[in-house]
Amino acid sequence: MKNKVAFEVKLDEDMYKKLAYVAESEKMNLNNYILHLARTNIAYFERVKGKIKPQDLAKVALPEDKED
Repeated sequence: MKNKVAFEVKLDEDMYKKLAYVAESEKMNLNNYILHLARTNIAYFERVKGKIKPQDLAKVALPEDKED
């Protein structure tokens, strides 16, 4: 199983409600719908600009764990 990273996203109420509405209409929970949007966007990016290389991913910092 891949490591999972949790992070906070701040949305205004209207955007949250609209995303939740669309997710429900697609028979998905909000988390899965946002993951679907992210995967779709990454796939599009890689089709247009080329695959993201592992060495480029290594440069990306992960959010700090705040459970202290």
